[in-house]
Amino acid sequence: AGLLRCGKSCRLRWTNYLRPDIKRGNFTKEEEDTIIKLHENLGNRWSAIAARLPGRTDNEIKNIWHTHLKK
Repeated sequence: AGLLRCGKSCRLRWTNYLRPDIKRGNFTKEEEDTIIKLHENLGNRWSAIAARLPGRTDNEIKNIWHTHLKK
C-alpha cells in the first residue's frame, strides 16, 4: 500500500509538508514585511530567507512573493 517514493521525494515531502514545526495558514503582516526587507538584502535566495523565518519553507516564501508581494 502507499506510493513508491524514492529517497529524494520522501525528503522533500518531509521538509515541505510533514515537519511538525511548519506553520499552517496565512502569512502575518510582520512576516510579509520581513520577507520584503530580506528580499532587498538577499534577492531570490529563498532558502536563506526561510532560515530567518521559523516555520516557513523556502517554497512557501517564493510562492507568497510571486503571488502577493512582488511590486
